[in-house]
Amino acid sequence: MLAVIFAVVVLVKFAALLASPVSWMNTAGAMLDHPRACTWIYAVLAAVVGYFVFTRMGVVEVVSAMLLTSLLMGISLGPYSRTILKLGREMAGEGFGRLWPSMVIWAVIAVSALYAVLTSE
Repeated sequence: MLAVIFAVVVLVKFAALLASPVSWMNTAGAMLDHPRACTWIYAVLAAVVGYFVFTRMGVVEVVSAMLLTSLLMGISLGPYSRTILKLGREMAGEGFGRLWPSMVIWAVIAVSALYAVLTSE
């Protein structure tokens, strides 16, 4: 079911972007004008999806899929490297106080993956 939801959302997003990029960006801008709400919505969705993913798959498989996703995001964002570096400098200048929840989650997943790999027979 998660795969179907993901596929539909991706295809709808691409169709909307191709049909009217300005409308898509206006919609995205309206949503992102509420960063706290967006963060909480993403956190709740990540918890729900994470529960289903981690109860049905091993951490090594999940982390492998996360690596693929990260690389695909890199391909997408590569052409905007100057903008990304500017954002990174801004984030580092503010400190990583707002990022600690996601950093903890990534660290727990990474340590879990290492543990799974190093203790497997």
